Amino acid sequence: MSFFVLPSTLQTSTSGTYQPTILRRVEYGVGSLSKLADVLRDLSISKAFIITGNSLATKTDVIEQVKTAAGCPITAVFSSMKQHAPIDDINNAIEQLKQTGSDGILAVGGGSPIDAAKLVIHFYKEQTGILLKLISIPTTLSAAELTIIAGYTNEDGNKVAKKASEIGSSAIILDANLSLNTPNRLWLSTGIRALDHCVEQQYRPNAPIPVRALAREAAGILFESLRACHKDAKDVEARQRALIGAWLSLWSDDRIGPLGPSHSIGYQLGAPYSIPHGICSCLTLAGTIVVQTKHLPEQEVKQLASLLPFVNTSSSSSYGGDTHEQAMKVAGAVKELIADLNLACTLREYKVPQSDLDGIVERALPDGKSDKRYKDFLEFLHAIY
Repeated sequence: MSFFVLPSTLQTSTSGTYQPTILRRVEYGVGSLSKLADVLRDLSISKAFIITGNSLATKTDVIEQVKTAAGCPITAVFSSMKQHAPIDDINNAIEQLKQTGSDGILAVGGGSPIDAAKLVIHFYKEQTGILLKLISIPTTLSAAELTIIAGYTNEDGNKVAKKASEIGSSAIILDANLSLNTPNRLWLSTGIRALDHCVEQQYRPNAPIPVRALAREAAGILFESLRACHKDAKDVEARQRALIGAWLSLWSDDRIGPLGPSHSIGYQLGAPYSIPHGICSCLTLAGTIVVQTKHLPEQEVKQLASLLPFVNTSSSSSYGGDTHEQAMKVAGAVKELIADLNLACTLREYKVPQSDLDGIVERALPDGKSDKRYKDFLEFLHAIY
């Protein structure tokens, strides 16, 4: 598989803007946590505050590994961050942070604690005028560490997002050793979340060419590595490849905006019905590709079809057919992968009332019921009920 393929389908989009985030450094590889002390010195962090989740803090030795590797005082560990980053947990973390005199934050875990840490930085600056730096150490494949967007659950129980250049990670450590205690269903499902990024980068408005090209490469890495992780949950090299795939799926991009309907529908499903981020993508991704193939402009369907050589499965072994047929083969490959990983599921399993589906689609689409895709997305959600 060649790197940075620029197929003929992209040659009408060879201008644009790419602007990097504040990310300064990524350490990656098995054992790369050993670089943490050097990263902290590089960022002039001498007293670090850790944000993580309860399971990681109490059921594994990951936080102890991080403390040992830091080589500087850890002022406190806030380990009460729950799924979908509730605003009450974020506020509690800020209050604890104010008492510690910390000059930097370590976010350790999945998308929720990492997104929460970004929001803690944002609100802490609003309240104190001090901007802290963030080092993110992920133990799932959600890739939250790579964006300047953070999602949280507000007081009404709705998932909302904040975007600001200042809240991105200044450094990231991608060490698969730290993921070995992550339950494999969580690991694999967040891998589908990363694959969701790969797909939606192809039609994200104004996505830069390098970001799209890296996302296609990431799709191939994820297809291979997730199957290997499913076969052997302790295959640390496969897990490291999956972390690299997640990194490439959501390359650091300061101009990033909303990705697409698979994500927006997932936001409507996640917090209100307590469905994990990764499972939301398992529910929505394949069907979204089908609907988007029907409605997107031809150039963007070509972008979707450009994923086909990278998704190496039996359903995609032939690259024949027109652009729409190729894009539909991508949908078939995604559906097959989700089934092979034993991640196929339904909305009924998560107790989503069928009567809510209309409102879910209406809120997810920018033009609500007036959106030309509304009927097709509603039919899709009924099909996976």
